[in-house]
Amino acid sequence: MDLLEQVQATVLKFSMFTPGDKVLVGVSGGADSAALFHLLFRLREELKLTLFACHLNHMFRGEEARTDAEWVAALAESLDVPAVIESFNVPAYMTRYGLSAQVAARQVRYDFYQRTADRLGAVKVALGHHADDQAETVLINLIRGAGLAGLRGIPPVRDNFYVRPLIEARRARIESYCSTYGLSYRQDSSNLKPVYTRNRIRLELMPLLEEKYNPTMVDSLNRLTGIIREEDEYMDAVAAGILVKATIQARPGFVRLSLEHLAKTPAVLKRRMLRIIYRELAGSHNVPDLRHIENALGLMESRPLPGRLEWPAGITLLQRYGELEIVKGGLWAEIPYYCYVLNIPGSTCIPETGATIEVQMKNISQIADPKTLHPGEALLDYNKLPGPVKVRRRKDGDLFWPLGFKGTIKLKKFFIDRKIPRELRGSVPLVVSGDDEIVWVAGMRPGEKWKITEETEKCLHLKLITKHCK
Repeated sequence: MDLLEQVQATVLKFSMFTPGDKVLVGVSGGADSAALFHLLFRLREELKLTLFACHLNHMFRGEEARTDAEWVAALAESLDVPAVIESFNVPAYMTRYGLSAQVAARQVRYDFYQRTADRLGAVKVALGHHADDQAETVLINLIRGAGLAGLRGIPPVRDNFYVRPLIEARRARIESYCSTYGLSYRQDSSNLKPVYTRNRIRLELMPLLEEKYNPTMVDSLNRLTGIIREEDEYMDAVAAGILVKATIQARPGFVRLSLEHLAKTPAVLKRRMLRIIYRELAGSHNVPDLRHIENALGLMESRPLPGRLEWPAGITLLQRYGELEIVKGGLWAEIPYYCYVLNIPGSTCIPETGATIEVQMKNISQIADPKTLHPGEALLDYNKLPGPVKVRRRKDGDLFWPLGFKGTIKLKKFFIDRKIPRELRGSVPLVVSGDDEIVWVAGMRPGEKWKITEETEKCLHLKLITKHCK
């Protein structure tokens, strides 16, 4: 099977094209993209494709990069295929946004692909990644600790938009094809220097592995990605089904989940759900590091205390009272003021936050060691409490005398000292006495004046329930 036949088989295997597709081919000028462009040109009539070429000068390599762009334009002209050639100052972009060279180049390049495809009406973007790239990517992700999702490697088809017809072909075979057809491809000099992780893996680690451990390492890693991809896609489908059921609200750039619904969901599926959400908000070509996923899992388990976590790509996660909100751009709905009389004994729902306060009346003899209480519970001396006891949202100027403190402090300072983010403070229910003194900052600390003492006879046992109420 020659390379043309292999590409035909790969295209068919992964259903990459539909007759009539307009296809934008990304051409860097290297052997892989030059061969891809030439192969698709040879297959265009059989597959009924309309081709366009595109090239982006990242402005990293001065005259060398300008020569690359001229070479691509000449190749496209020789094949009578329209080409879009653009330049973008990626060094300035990476400095402005504090990105690495590779991350900045990737963001700018994929934005260029999307814009150009939209302008031309192209429904597919064909890229030149091959089997050696796949093996290198798997090793990079393994070193990064990206988890099983990273071991899927580069997808042959992503979002039914990006396609990689060379993904099963070896680099040596591609270079041989270029030689056979006289494609004097360009060589990016930066690829020959072991300065980036991928370069070091290609130039140093992979040759060592093939020489000392497994001469067919690239093929072995590609087989591994194929197996993992099949199993991973199945597990992703399971996780997506659970995600749909756990979603309370969703709109572009925002999702709110019920943590109660996810309480018994295995961590392995929660990780997948979080990855699905991340790709949806950050863009499908972005993959979160495992540490970001693990931090989010920890946030989901931090109840009843609210918490906040920052992800890359401007994504923020807020956990508050039975719900996890994930938003891109940091726009949060302010919880309106509320005030309800507590049912004593009984349950009081707070629709604004989704939380519930449960209250039981107990004799002191029924109470075990108060030090064993869960953070979401509190004991108050009932006889010291003027009624009616209420639960409300915080107000400007609120004061609080926390248990164990020498006196009253501003509630704002109490929150700041405990690193409660400003946007979360309104979601913390406050239990107040009949004269509006704060007796319990729910889920955090009761007030000093109403603590249990040796003289206490009756007490209120309060519990913050984070299950979403209606």
